[in-house]
Amino acid sequence: MTDQHHSLQHIAKQYAGHSSINHLRKQYVDGFTHTNTAESFGSLLERAKLGVFHYMSRQHLSRYLTEISFRWDHRILELKTTKNGKKKKYMKPMPFMVRLKSLLSRCVGRQVKRTKNFGIVSSDNLILNGA
Repeated sequence: MTDQHHSLQHIAKQYAGHSSINHLRKQYVDGFTHTNTAESFGSLLERAKLGVFHYMSRQHLSRYLTEISFRWDHRILELKTTKNGKKKKYMKPMPFMVRLKSLLSRCVGRQVKRTKNFGIVSSDNLILNGA
């Protein structure tokens, strides 16, 4: 699912099930077709850039995206009742200990140690934090 942006048209041809919406015509949803998920992920990425990272180098972009993906995957749906009695859905982070357990389960079989600059590096030389 995409919008009508010209940069996506070449990619769209590679997917038989591709569908799109046209924001220029004020179309935001067409049946099950929408770009809300992609826009939500992009918003999370932008908030992380402004509030946590401040700068994302091209060299380490995959690491930034991996962290944002981890945060995205570790959210839970919560229903909240508004003042007018309507139910509203929103996503909130999983509890810290649940996320920590998930993170540590990915480290099984790897040795993790400190670098000279107090970062963290795994046994396969993947720098986890710092240089």
